[in-house]
Amino acid sequence: MGLVLVVSLFSTRVVLQALDIEDYGINNVVSGFVTMFAFLNTSMSNGVQRFYNFSLGRKNGYSIKDVYNTALQIQAILAVTLLVPLETFGMWYIHTQMVIPVDRFAAAQWVFQFSVLSLVLLVLQIPYSAAIMAYEKMDYYAYLSIFDVLAKLGIAYIIKYTTFDKLILYGALNMLVSLICFFLYYGYAKSHFQDLKSDFIIRKQLFKPMLYFSGWNGFGSFAYMIKSQGLNMLLNVFFGPVVNAARGVSNMAMSAIQGFQSNIVIAFRPQLIQSYATGDNERVLKLFYNLSKVSFILLAMLSIPVIIEIEYILHLWLGDTIPDYTIPFTILVLVNMVISSLNTPVSQVVHATGKMKNYQIGTCLMVCSILPVSWVFLKLGFDPVAVYWVSLIITIINQFVCNLLLKKVYPYSLKEYCRKVIIPCVAFVILVPLLPLAITMIFPVSFLRLLLTGAISVLISITVSYILVLDKSERTMFLNFIKRKDDKRIID
Repeated sequence: MGLVLVVSLFSTRVVLQALDIEDYGINNVVSGFVTMFAFLNTSMSNGVQRFYNFSLGRKNGYSIKDVYNTALQIQAILAVTLLVPLETFGMWYIHTQMVIPVDRFAAAQWVFQFSVLSLVLLVLQIPYSAAIMAYEKMDYYAYLSIFDVLAKLGIAYIIKYTTFDKLILYGALNMLVSLICFFLYYGYAKSHFQDLKSDFIIRKQLFKPMLYFSGWNGFGSFAYMIKSQGLNMLLNVFFGPVVNAARGVSNMAMSAIQGFQSNIVIAFRPQLIQSYATGDNERVLKLFYNLSKVSFILLAMLSIPVIIEIEYILHLWLGDTIPDYTIPFTILVLVNMVISSLNTPVSQVVHATGKMKNYQIGTCLMVCSILPVSWVFLKLGFDPVAVYWVSLIITIINQFVCNLLLKKVYPYSLKEYCRKVIIPCVAFVILVPLLPLAITMIFPVSFLRLLLTGAISVLISITVSYILVLDKSERTMFLNFIKRKDDKRIID
């Protein structure tokens, strides 16, 4: 995971230098418009994996073959369905609403089409990637993650030295990587899981519950898509593609760090769903509390030194090509990410129960409110940083709302949750930054100070975690992940 992080960040530097800030911003807003439709893909992925895990956990009901074939049918329908709004409304929006320089308009259209093809491949990949997750083949998933980032690094250097239009070539090569990843997922799943045999039988009794679960899950994902892409569009309309470039850089930094939590959740999700399917409620709660603390601590441990040394890190990462507002954007997006990490375990328990409706409606209302409130602040003349403050405040409120909604579908003690999770996590973020901040006041800005700040932050994080935050099983889980044991033993 450390390799993935370093290569991802370095690739961003090379791409930003190769494309320049304006083209990087165009790519961010155009491809981002397409990926906003990926919320359907995300919801279907979670749904397919859940039904795979239920088949494995209960050992009765629907078979893996039933789930696989139903997923194939649903994903094929979804792929065709996505093409319609993308090639109609999407093209209209790019032509009439996006702020794109006239001389880069043709390149933006090519990027759009390549992004659409990449999204379709991602949709068709779901029955295979979800099977790999359900069977907990985390080593192969890790290898594909490494391949993906190394391929992106190769793309970065290709566009840096090409004489062809860099933005168009960047979109084409990213689409090619998506195609290769599709065949790698497909080939591995078909060769290792004998139950993945195709037929043309329509299983109506399974089709409906899979669509129901994915539909409500997609409703919640839709809210996050509206927030993310809506803010992207607002910033584009009010400030142009240069601010979109700053947002793209800050999101890249967040994604690189957030990938650590994603890997924990990937290892955790099959165990939680199977525990719920077998009625082991004690283990469900244990996994819920464990994941909440471990993911929060891991993201906070990585984010604290980055926030403290953000200006130097950005210069080290991007050189002198730093878009305006990148520093405050990155700080606020990392704080938001750390707080939101507590919401992920909550949503995973809700997914395990399958009782999605009220939870997703509540989440959708909270998250979607970010967009109109941000619009009001921008209309009043506030700078673009205001939208990140709005998002942060509503994220904090949403965390409390989600915990209350979880209690309605799964019995647990809010008092115990606060005692075991919230209070230790708050203590962690208060204590850990103190010494690293003192170091920045004593030593001048330098690479040596960056190393010292990072090392001290990690050491204090581990010490505080062991003494105040984690119990024995959580310490083992935390150390296993740090050592990169990417399999179910992480949470055993």
